[in-house]
Amino acid sequence: MTQHPSATPEFRSVAQRLREAVTGGTYEPGSRLPAAAELAEHLGCTRSAVERAVRVAAAEGLVTTRKGSGAYVSRLLQRITRRTDGLLRSVSDGEAAGPDDALEAELRALGLVARHFPDVRTERAPQDLAAPLGLKRQGQVLVRETRTFAVAAGSAPADPGTPVQLVFTYLPLDIARHTDLERPDLGPRGVEGLLIELGHRPTDFSETVDVRPPHEHEATALEIDADNRVIQLTRTAATVDRTVAVTVSVLPAHLWSLSYRWTTTT
Repeated sequence: MTQHPSATPEFRSVAQRLREAVTGGTYEPGSRLPAAAELAEHLGCTRSAVERAVRVAAAEGLVTTRKGSGAYVSRLLQRITRRTDGLLRSVSDGEAAGPDDALEAELRALGLVARHFPDVRTERAPQDLAAPLGLKRQGQVLVRETRTFAVAAGSAPADPGTPVQLVFTYLPLDIARHTDLERPDLGPRGVEGLLIELGHRPTDFSETVDVRPPHEHEATALEIDADNRVIQLTRTAATVDRTVAVTVSVLPAHLWSLSYRWTTTT
């Protein structure tokens, strides 16, 4: 049943006005929104309507709330497109053109550059990934975690930028231990290029897409509200004999679009 406009809760119209103010440039990216009482006076509504509208804007990724500090306009309001044609290019000479290359290209098109912060460690495999990786329940894996920020081209090194993705790659230790896969910076070869060099050329790839609320550590790392949604991409790379890598990418849903393209033959 269609709701009569007069019955629409006040905060919905306030949320739309706030949405337009943020996307229209009334409030600059990264700036602090006025306090709820000030916004209510400016918008001619109740404070409770403003507070609910801000929660809606936070859930949409337009603003980020900081406990004890207020609400801030998100620094990045453009969407990044992840295209499969950038992920499926052929591999040659042991060098893979993979997700990082595709991300760099997409960010350049938006006038942005990527800053990557890698971490490498050994830990127990996540329960849902142990079996696919051919491990026992308590099996250990090499974990490559990379937090990626997007900053405007030419930004000062101290500019923190905006976190745009959190990536975890899980590798069996019998493949990765005492190899260059343990190095934080893999250079242009990437994980798949190194796997090829080590004699584990992936020939089969699968990807699962899920949308869910962020876990607490993900919300902190990505600087998003708990009411946001994230896209989880789980990409499995396998040889004819076994799974050699599982990569879990966590992307703020409000920042990303997924584009899939394929061709058919007759």
